[in-house]
Amino acid sequence: MAVMMSCMSANAQVSVNGIEVFSKLTKNEVFEIFGQPDEYEIQDSGDNGVDERYYYGENMLHFNENYFIGFIICDKSFTVNLDGLERDVKVGDKLSVLEPLETHYMDWFEKDWYCVCFEDEQVMIKVKNGIITCISFSTDSSMGW
Repeated sequence: MAVMMSCMSANAQVSVNGIEVFSKLTKNEVFEIFGQPDEYEIQDSGDNGVDERYYYGENMLHFNENYFIGFIICDKSFTVNLDGLERDVKVGDKLSVLEPLETHYMDWFEKDWYCVCFEDEQVMIKVKNGIITCISFSTDSSMGW
């Protein structure tokens, strides 16, 4: 896995369709902003709070105790904004849209995955033939990356 890293400020912002990660939204607000999901899961994880996952086609938005803590975007239905870029990023964009982040490369574990690092947070970007095919972010290690 090649990793593209950019060291940003501790207050780096990541958003999906204009909604910043770590924002607090009720289920009704999620429906109003993003629309009715194709699938919805809720799980009470005890000490870790209530997890809610909203699935929109190939995309997933993850909330815990109503806080937006993760996403997987794998089609053009959603846009992602990364602190340091003047434009939104979406699946289908060329990897070169990330050049303003002044990144450098290093080896990682898996082919075709890049990482934009903001202090403690990481946005993972899957690329095939120079084109972004998936964008993901999580504060939860159980999401599988």
